[in-house]
Amino acid sequence: MDPLFGSETRAMVLNQLASTPRPQSAYRIAKVVGAQPIQVLRILKGLSEYAAHSDLGWVLKDESLRRFLRERSAYREEVSRREKDEILIRFGLKPRTSHGRPQVR
Repeated sequence: MDPLFGSETRAMVLNQLASTPRPQSAYRIAKVVGAQPIQVLRILKGLSEYAAHSDLGWVLKDESLRRFLRERSAYREEVSRREKDEILIRFGLKPRTSHGRPQVR
């Protein structure tokens, strides 16, 4: 996803903002994505067209971007889940069927 957003860190910052509707501080986002707080702050200030800052923290204000990022994240999770299930089946193990996942045969 980094070619689309310019860098892996920028993509992770946007994903973090899209994952929650609550405002988050630059420090909190940096801790979650594993980046330096000053780097995250620079990225957030550069995204002022899409992210808004308040006393409570930063929030993604572009709803279409939030929806796009959430859909991409859900798709990546599903692909990762399928790959994990295939590996487990190859080793003769049974994938978990919890959390509404269909049973793999």
